[in-house]
Amino acid sequence: MIKAWAICGIAIATAISTIVPAAAVYPERPITTIVAWPAGGATDLVARGLQEALGKSLGQQVIVKNVPGAAGTIGTSEAAAATADGYTILITPSGPTVAQPHRMKLTYDLSSFDPICKLVEQPLVLMATKSTKYKTIADLIAAAKAAPGKITYGTSGPGSITHLAKLALEKAADIKLKHVPFKGSADAVQALLSDTVDLYSDQANLVPQYDLLPIAIYGETRSDNFKDTPTVRETGFDVVMTNYNAIFVPAGTPDAVKTKLGQACKAALDDEKVKEIYGRQKYPIAYQDAAAFKTYVEADYKRVKDLVEAAGLGKK
Repeated sequence: MIKAWAICGIAIATAISTIVPAAAVYPERPITTIVAWPAGGATDLVARGLQEALGKSLGQQVIVKNVPGAAGTIGTSEAAAATADGYTILITPSGPTVAQPHRMKLTYDLSSFDPICKLVEQPLVLMATKSTKYKTIADLIAAAKAAPGKITYGTSGPGSITHLAKLALEKAADIKLKHVPFKGSADAVQALLSDTVDLYSDQANLVPQYDLLPIAIYGETRSDNFKDTPTVRETGFDVVMTNYNAIFVPAGTPDAVKTKLGQACKAALDDEKVKEIYGRQKYPIAYQDAAAFKTYVEADYKRVKDLVEAAGLGKK
């Protein structure tokens, strides 16, 4: 009788196991990283620099998917609408998440995402080709006052952090520059190299990548990467503008998944190859975990809202 019951129990357990599969262990398949900018741009370089190490930490392939357009809002919208299961993540600068929701009617806002970690951060750099006539801020201001609206200034799109830097400089120096928007930094830099635009401001890793001239740093202090380049503030104009790249997931992603992604983020940033890549790109690691970054990004969201509205770019 005991043997019969044992056999029966095994049969029942076997039947149940065929009906109720074992709990899945994340991640079971490749993870897609959405970059809302063209390939070769500043954020794309950050994502691809992290790609291999992040995949190694997670034990799965990490795929970078470029979804450019509309100052980063097309790709960011796609990320916000993705299933909240950890298989779609977003690597983004601040513009699409903290600036664009204040100036456009979008299908998402900051609350559509859960932060995972901050990766890197640095002041924007005002840059040009080495053949530029504007070697210094003083050169630029003098020329802009002599010919208002003639000097062309490329940006990554209306309301992007690069556009806000332009607006802040114009206001502080009482000048007028011609705005030329692009889909992203890769297109803007190519316009610089072809002399389609005179100036551009963005993340410092573009300077060595394309052998550009850093004219000024939009930072509190000089950058260790460009010790001979003055800050905009040093030249008499109180303009500070930093940009970061961070990892987000759609809101509602399970806590266990977010924890694993956060751990993988930290491990990837500690990887010596990633440190070498970011060091070569002049992009300082500025890691913050999910809790610290959540506090940071929510404060930034409010700060940028005031800047966007002061510039007259708020939603009508």
